[in-house]
Amino acid sequence: MMKAEKHTNNLDVVVIGHIIIETIVFPDSSVLTPVLGSPAAYSSVALAKLGCKVGLCTKVGKDMPSELVSVFEKARVDLQGLLVAGEYSTRNQLVYTHMEQKRVIYMRKAPSFTIHDLSKSYKAAQLFYVCPMDFEVPAKMVEELATLGKPIFVDLGGYGGATSSFHQFGESSKLQQLKPILESASVVKASFEDCGLILGKPEIKAPAVETAFAEKLVKLGAEKVVITLGSRGVYLHDHSGGSYFPPFHCKAVDTTGAGDTFCAGLIYKYIRSHDMGAAIRFGEAVACLVIEKTGGVDVERMPNREKVIEFINA
Repeated sequence: MMKAEKHTNNLDVVVIGHIIIETIVFPDSSVLTPVLGSPAAYSSVALAKLGCKVGLCTKVGKDMPSELVSVFEKARVDLQGLLVAGEYSTRNQLVYTHMEQKRVIYMRKAPSFTIHDLSKSYKAAQLFYVCPMDFEVPAKMVEELATLGKPIFVDLGGYGGATSSFHQFGESSKLQQLKPILESASVVKASFEDCGLILGKPEIKAPAVETAFAEKLVKLGAEKVVITLGSRGVYLHDHSGGSYFPPFHCKAVDTTGAGDTFCAGLIYKYIRSHDMGAAIRFGEAVACLVIEKTGGVDVERMPNREKVIEFINA
């Protein structure tokens, strides 16, 4: 594996989660392998392309191919936090049953994280984005991040959602284990699919169902909840109520990475405006531009800021 260059300097965002060696199985049974995957990979590259100074805190094994890691250097993602820990990187199969529903099968897993994996310069970042694949960022670490006084965005996909090997399905005792994470986060993001796997599916229909999901997360301690609804847009909910944001019109070619690049756009705009509505619309535009192309975690697939603004204003 290549030795990563390090260029830490006043980071905007530190992204925390495993990057993975992935095999993608599409609904038509076609297979793409090996590819770089994970929310941490997609979001860090997308954030860097938008113009953020991004640090990636991740753990890989000696088996991580150099060619998969090279995209981070091309995007100018800071890799001081890329730690080689043992022989094996996280490997999985991402199996799509259709383009908005998937299941993950793990073959190998890299070690989990602790707060000590963050350098002093990483702890000084403006915002932390916690986006595990499968619980590798423990609740204790999220609580410790909160003591640093910075905004924390958390993706629940890796805490029982679609990328996780374990789902709570609404079981009360298991949901209680999420409370420290939800209470520490400034913003919690989940897909509609994640919500069903974590919270169990209520016996009501959309759109009331996403409101029920969000209210349950708020009751468990979340401050702000963002639920991505695929082709139905995005739902934002906090203690004052909820708002819907319709999707942009786009022709989807490959939805892999849609939620992760949405989060990249959301975080980019939030850092600059602290306006959640504007941040959601910006995130939707980023995701739309990404899914109109294919190619996995690739710098050329990700839009820059100017392209996103042009798309929103068209």
